[in-house]
Amino acid sequence: MAAPNAFRCRLVTPTESVLDQEVKYISFPAWDGQKGVMPGMSPFLTQMGVGSLRVDFPTGASRWYLLDGGFAQMDSQALTLLANRAWPAENLDETLAAKQLAEATSAKPISEDRAAVDHAAELARAALGMARAAAERGI
Repeated sequence: MAAPNAFRCRLVTPTESVLDQEVKYISFPAWDGQKGVMPGMSPFLTQMGVGSLRVDFPTGASRWYLLDGGFAQMDSQALTLLANRAWPAENLDETLAAKQLAEATSAKPISEDRAAVDHAAELARAALGMARAAAERGI
């Protein structure tokens, strides 16, 4: 049972369980913008987008992850994030992200590849921003 000021959060991808802990706050990229979750939230189901996941723990510590889409479901004091892919911010490489962004923005896709190229650019842009922020925080 979660503490009154906390709730259970599970972050899973098709290949691994990334996180399964008590948390006090979560901010994740929904399809229509960042969504914040606190204890006592009403149930919801929403599609996630590309961007940063911030996890605040009852101890006061925080962690960040880069998410690549999926779904989020809140029910009875538990949040489950089913992500297509997830990377801890400390594992992101600023140089690699900048290179991936340059490649994605210079690509000249044929019409059926346009969505894939746009998605790659969005993911690289988010990775670059998170890598820079992680470096500033010293993680």
